Amino acid sequence: MYANSLFTAYLTENALGVRPGVLYPPIDVKLIRKYAMSNKEPIVSMLARFSSSKGQDFVIRAFSRALSIYGDEEDLELVLMGAADDLASLSYVKHLMKLSRELGISRRVRFMVNPSIDTVYRVLGGSTVFIHVRPYEPFGIVVAEAMAAGAIPIVHKSGGPWIDIVRMGRYGLGFSNEEEAALGMCRAMEIAKELRDAVMERVREFSYEAFRNRVDAIVKEFGI
Repeated sequence: MYANSLFTAYLTENALGVRPGVLYPPIDVKLIRKYAMSNKEPIVSMLARFSSSKGQDFVIRAFSRALSIYGDEEDLELVLMGAADDLASLSYVKHLMKLSRELGISRRVRFMVNPSIDTVYRVLGGSTVFIHVRPYEPFGIVVAEAMAAGAIPIVHKSGGPWIDIVRMGRYGLGFSNEEEAALGMCRAMEIAKELRDAVMERVREFSYEAFRNRVDAIVKEFGI
């Protein structure tokens, strides 16, 4: 039995009494790295389906607080990317646009609805920071993809993104509430250059090559 993260393995052991091995799902590190810009823009990006369960409203509020901390004169921008292909998700996008207007930050928030994968990678490649807010995510492969593009991750202090990918603050920042998320955005902007190489090196563990090597080791272990 194999789990997609240490976090999932822990939950499985608690539920079934059996500790599974870990086999991380792979990403195309080589492809995504081609999009990484050496001169990053002051962008905080997020990639998730537009849904209240994904927390885009939380991110907008946190970004508004970050602007007041970091300084409104700075050219910070929030880019929200995701699918919205039904009435509920499209209605939620309108709600988010209204929220950004009410907070007085609409000129700083850009919505990219149903972007192509090429567009997604281009935005990630130009972003200084990437934020992922859903708690207790089993793995969070989008965080690894953002890191491969050179973005500094900010994740909720729970689940696979925090435990497995960011390694509890070693390769990014974490938060537990809106204030910490806002402070994390500011801090990530400040340390991005010094942390970027380590972040991009970290995701080698999630490459296709690493996945194949791990599968080969498992096959040999069981003598298949």
